[in-house]
Amino acid sequence: MKKILAGLLILVMVFSLAGCNKNITSGDKSAGKNDDSISVDNKEKSDEVVELEFWHAMADANGEALEKLVDKFNEENPNIKVNAYFQGHYKDLFEKLSGAAQAGNLPTLSMIYANRLTAYVMNELVEELDPYIFDKEIGIDEKIWDDIPNGLRDNGMWDGKHYSLPFNKGSYLMYYNVDALEEAGIKVPTTWTDLREAAEILSKDGKKAVAFNASVGIDFSFWVEQAGGHIYEDSTDTIMIDTPETKEAYKFITGLVADGLGQVAYEDGYITGPISRRESFIGFASSSHIPAMKEACEAAGVNWAVAELLEGKKKAALFSGTDITMFNTSTEAQKKAGWEFIKFWYETDVTAQWGIESGYIPMTSAGVQTQSFQEYLKTDPSKLIATNQLEDSFQDPKALNGYAIHSNMQEAIDQILAGNKTIDKALKDAQEGARAEMDEALKNFGQE
Repeated sequence: MKKILAGLLILVMVFSLAGCNKNITSGDKSAGKNDDSISVDNKEKSDEVVELEFWHAMADANGEALEKLVDKFNEENPNIKVNAYFQGHYKDLFEKLSGAAQAGNLPTLSMIYANRLTAYVMNELVEELDPYIFDKEIGIDEKIWDDIPNGLRDNGMWDGKHYSLPFNKGSYLMYYNVDALEEAGIKVPTTWTDLREAAEILSKDGKKAVAFNASVGIDFSFWVEQAGGHIYEDSTDTIMIDTPETKEAYKFITGLVADGLGQVAYEDGYITGPISRRESFIGFASSSHIPAMKEACEAAGVNWAVAELLEGKKKAALFSGTDITMFNTSTEAQKKAGWEFIKFWYETDVTAQWGIESGYIPMTSAGVQTQSFQEYLKTDPSKLIATNQLEDSFQDPKALNGYAIHSNMQEAIDQILAGNKTIDKALKDAQEGARAEMDEALKNFGQE
C-alpha cells in the first residue's frame, strides 16, 4: 500500500461530494463482450457461504430501504451473505475507510464519493470493474448497462477504466410552498429573474422568501454552471473559483440574503426547518431531502412541491450521491460475490424499489418505467422532476482532494455574508486556498 499514510491521512477529515464532469467518455467496450474472462473459477460450485462486508452511510428511511434490498439479495443468493454495516454519516464513513486502509482491513464493498475514491485508486487499492462488467458469463446484461445514464455510469472512471458505479444518486431541486405562491399570484420560478421577483413579493412580515442549506457554498457549483461557468476543469487541473461567472453567481445569492430576501439555514442546517415553519417559501436542496421534507411539512400542514432548478444563462442540474466500489484487498471469492451484489443493484425491480423507498432515483430508465414506480409517481411526483433533469446534469470534480474547492467556496460565502470580505477578496482567497490544498495532496503522492 504505497504512500498510504501520506496519501490518505491528508484526506481523513475531508467530507466530500460526488465528482466528475458529465462529459467524461466511457470505454470502448460493450457489456458482456470482454474477452478477458474472469469467470472460469466461478464454475466451481460450492455449498460454502461467502460472507463479505458492505460499508454504508444510509440512515433512517434510506437505511431501511437499503436493508430491505440487502436482505432480498441474501435470500436470492443463499451462497452469499452481504453484511451491511452502517458507519455513521458520510464523514464518519470516509474516516473509517481511511483507518481501515492503513490497518489493511478494508471491506469488500463500500459507498464512496468519486473524489474520495481517487486516493484509493492512486494507491492501487481498488478493484478494476471492467473485467467483471464485460465478462461473457458473469457480466452485466448489455441492455441494463446501456440503460444506466452515461453521466452517472462513467463517473467512476480513471484512465478509461471503471472503478466504481453509481449507487445512490439524486439531483438538486427547488422546493416551494404551493399555497404561498398561489395566494401571492406567483408562478413557479423558472429563471434567476423569476426567483428574485418572487422573493421581493413574498418577503414581508419578517419572512425571508428564499432559504439555502447551511452548506450552500459546498453545493454552489450548480449556480456557477447556470451562470455559464465551471468550478474546475479536470483536463487541465484548473480551479475556476475566481472567475467572472463565479462572481456573478455569488453576487446573485449573497445579494438575496443581503437584501433581506433570503436566508442561510445556519441554525437548522437544512431548508426543511424554515420551509416547514413557513419562515421561507422557496429553497434549494438535494432530492435526498425529500423524505425529511415530506415528514416535516406533513406535520406542519404545509403544502409543498418541487420543481426543476432554475435557468440563468443556461440550465444546469447538479447530481450528487455516492458510487459503490470494490476494494482489491478481499479474497477472490469475496470479490466475485461482491460483484454479484453490484450487478443486482441495477436489476429493474431492485432499482425501482430503491427509487420508491429511498430519497434517491432509480438507476435505469427501465426502473423509472416500471408499473410500481409509475404508480408511486402518482402520489409523489417529485422523483419525476429529478429524472427530468438528467439531460442538464453534471457532477462535481473528482480530482485528488477536490473537496478543497468546495470547502473554500463555503468559507468564501460565509465570509461574504458575515461582512468580513468582499466578493472579489473572498473568491481570490478561495482560489488560492483550494490550489494550495490540492497541490499539497499531489505533493504527498509525489506528483508535484
